[in-house]
Amino acid sequence: MDMESICLVVPKKKTEPVRRRLLEKGMLRTNLQVVSDSKSVFLPVNQRVDLGYPIETREFTEVDAQINDYRQLVDVPDSLRPFLPSSYDVLGSVAIVKMSDEVLPHAKHIGNAIMAVQKSVKTVCVDEGVKEEYRTRQVRVVAGDGSTEITHKEYGLTFKLDVVKVFFSPRLATERDAVAKQVLPGEVIIDMFAGIGPFSIMIAKTRLPKVVHAIDTNPDAIQYLKENIALNKVSNVNPVLGDARKVIKDLEKADRIIMNLPHSAREFLLDALDALKPGGVIHFYEIMEDDELENRFHALADMAVSKGRVMTELSRRKVKSYSPTMGFYGFDLKFF
Repeated sequence: MDMESICLVVPKKKTEPVRRRLLEKGMLRTNLQVVSDSKSVFLPVNQRVDLGYPIETREFTEVDAQINDYRQLVDVPDSLRPFLPSSYDVLGSVAIVKMSDEVLPHAKHIGNAIMAVQKSVKTVCVDEGVKEEYRTRQVRVVAGDGSTEITHKEYGLTFKLDVVKVFFSPRLATERDAVAKQVLPGEVIIDMFAGIGPFSIMIAKTRLPKVVHAIDTNPDAIQYLKENIALNKVSNVNPVLGDARKVIKDLEKADRIIMNLPHSAREFLLDALDALKPGGVIHFYEIMEDDELENRFHALADMAVSKGRVMTELSRRKVKSYSPTMGFYGFDLKFF
């Protein structure tokens, strides 16, 4: 079916950057098929826009078109297109994306393009890596309305958080479920780096532990943890603000300890072993080079021996890739 629309008349050699700019601004009519002649391309638009090109009215053919990949929209030099991020996390109305140094100067354009294809996203943040003070990732708003407090749902649970103040990874949802399913009734659990409580609350809500002691050094994380305990109506999670190495000494011995601090969990392993019952299990996470996996396993076993413990491996898995040569690995380890 044909219909009439205003359009920009753009020289063929200049079409692609103009098309991307119009898409990013939501001005290009993607339901109409672009047409051209020997010299020009006619880009149908939904409003008059002054980009220095003539505007005319003509007939276009209607098409079903929906763009899902923001990279088709973003206006960056063609030489940088190979560096555009291929994926990003969406938490509620916030998208979090890692960007290489090459494309970082174009962060706002990338953010606007993401919002153009993800209509539910109102704020885009760039992930700037690990923040040492509370061992969380540093994020910075680069596009959108700037609202960063969101509500995230997974496996029937509700988590409230501010992505600027606390760390949360939706990509670990399956991992959290897998760990929770290993918990036996009556267990004492210590979640050494609990954050806003996704491991702790899932275990408390879906299993029958005696108690889950949820520790974190970040006051904002503990505040959201308390809110999430109430949101999910669980009563056997004990939020604890403090350094896990110190507060763990005052807690009852655990049947199971979760150590989800992948950049530096090894620094806490000896303290965790002191707090673990004989025959207890540690769920240990670390980011490492793929070819270091076996060496790291033996290093953990040696640390256990230094505490007079014998370690056996229940399972190991690559939870996700971290870089072309590194992975986020999980070990389920039993200590006698």
